[in-house]
Amino acid sequence: MQEASPFSSLEHATSFAQDLWFKNLPIRARLDAFSAHRHIGDAISKAPTELISDLCQFRAKYRKKFGFKFLTTTDARHSHKILEEVKARCENNLLVELEFAAQEEFYLIERGLTKLWERLSQEKLQEEIEDLWEIVQDSQKEEVVPSNSSDEVVWTGHNATMRDYDLNKTPDENQMI
Repeated sequence: MQEASPFSSLEHATSFAQDLWFKNLPIRARLDAFSAHRHIGDAISKAPTELISDLCQFRAKYRKKFGFKFLTTTDARHSHKILEEVKARCENNLLVELEFAAQEEFYLIERGLTKLWERLSQEKLQEEIEDLWEIVQDSQKEEVVPSNSSDEVVWTGHNATMRDYDLNKTPDENQMI
């Protein structure tokens, strides 16, 4: 993805990642990505006592059957849902389960891309604000009154302020100043 960047939008980056993940990535890379998560382990640590044994049992059964760790995007606090999910997915064959795990992993990839895009957008916005601030500061340094004049008011066309306008004179007389 780094070689293909920069991307014009989050949708462009996500679309590219999806093609890469589902069409071009070797299976070994997918398996490595699956094993990088400890989600069911997190669920076990947060589970009620009566679910811990079943979660451990099905985690081991899943790993033995498929050769990689169980991956889910279900919140680890919902250990009962995770137990139902791991039980059901243990019934899949390897090809079906690889597809399920790939879908779960890609959901995590999309979330990561969204967070990264938001962070980069914030950084870019901050840089633009800083650049604008520099322009504003630079424009305040410009001299409107020549340095060789004393109290002489300089007419700057339509940009003159109301303090240059004498209410005791006609508009034509004010323009002659």
